[in-house]
Amino acid sequence: MNKFRVTMFEAGNGDSFLIRCKGENITNILVDFGYSNTYKNHVEIHLTNMAANNEKIDLIIVTHIDQDHISGGIRFFEENGLAAAPKIISVEEVWHNSYRHLAMAETDKILSEKERKHIAQNSIVVEQNREGNVTDTSGKQGSRLAANLKYNGYNWNSSFDGQAVSYKEQVPVYLNDEVKITVLSPTIKELEKLKITWKKELKIKFPTIVLNNDTIFDDAVECVSLMRRPNNVPNYSRDTSTTTNLENLANIIFQEDIDEINASSITCIIEFMEKKILLLGDSIPSIVEAQIKKIYKEADFPIIFDAIKVAHHGSAKNTRNELLDIIDSEHYFISTNGSIHGHPDIETIAKIIVREKRDFTRNLYFTNKLSKLDFFENKEWQQKYQYKIHYRSMSEDSLQIYL
Repeated sequence: MNKFRVTMFEAGNGDSFLIRCKGENITNILVDFGYSNTYKNHVEIHLTNMAANNEKIDLIIVTHIDQDHISGGIRFFEENGLAAAPKIISVEEVWHNSYRHLAMAETDKILSEKERKHIAQNSIVVEQNREGNVTDTSGKQGSRLAANLKYNGYNWNSSFDGQAVSYKEQVPVYLNDEVKITVLSPTIKELEKLKITWKKELKIKFPTIVLNNDTIFDDAVECVSLMRRPNNVPNYSRDTSTTTNLENLANIIFQEDIDEINASSITCIIEFMEKKILLLGDSIPSIVEAQIKKIYKEADFPIIFDAIKVAHHGSAKNTRNELLDIIDSEHYFISTNGSIHGHPDIETIAKIIVREKRDFTRNLYFTNKLSKLDFFENKEWQQKYQYKIHYRSMSEDSLQIYL
């Protein structure tokens, strides 16, 4: 019997998903790693057990460079070692966009050792939630994600001929005869904007150094990206004490995320047999909406996916009604513990819930039970709008859904 399972790991305010397709073959796809302790406390044991059963990871997708998606991956690739002789589990391919994929070099001139040392010393980021002593090893060879992938010989973006993972004019990537992936974004437009952002930040950080194709700039890009991310953002929670109308909440004026790094998230559709899931990373809704309209016919809207991973942990700036008008699902995944940014926003939950009725109940799955979600534990609303709320058991490190 064919089985399509999604494991949503407890990843703090981050993301980490393991997708397992069991048909004639077993295909495993890991999407993001969350933080360093997400990997050590939760993901690692699953990978170890998979390897013990002679399974491998067919594909790892690192959607974009944010610590809540990438830090656990740095730890994993450090510990897994050489791709040809993995210490934990074999990995067939990795999708991750870095400096090397965006043609940013301005010269063929080789960096001096002094310049390389300067870049290395200034490309150090302390990983959040890394266990053990707070000893920063991020400046050494192999201690950033890109450096690990290069140094340890991983099969990196090979489905895209070593170029950036991006939209390929509706052409899917076949992992095997049973599993295919259609990348929706980033498009060339988002990659160009990311390139401009990265180049600007590198020029600020290294004003006297001309960019070339040295691998050290992959580390530098990770550094400037992580350092420019907002930190300690207040948790703005909308007061729900007087909110009695979900329709009004769902139709609050929308302001879209304008962040170039979120816009460059790898978003895709994974299809296994007759089922398909939509993975939205931290993407921008207008981009995904435009891409869905390219791939599917208007007469087929809304496209019913078997599951949808909600963008950016349920942020109000990353889900809009226009996108939800053309997609729907019986299963929605939201990974967050509510820290730092206060996700999910209740407006997003309302937008998902308050829509045209289908012949199914919409199930919303959360990695953590947050007090703001008590607002939706309204039996009358659940019956009227046909939805249910599900939480990870506190005794488990993940929440598993079979599709």
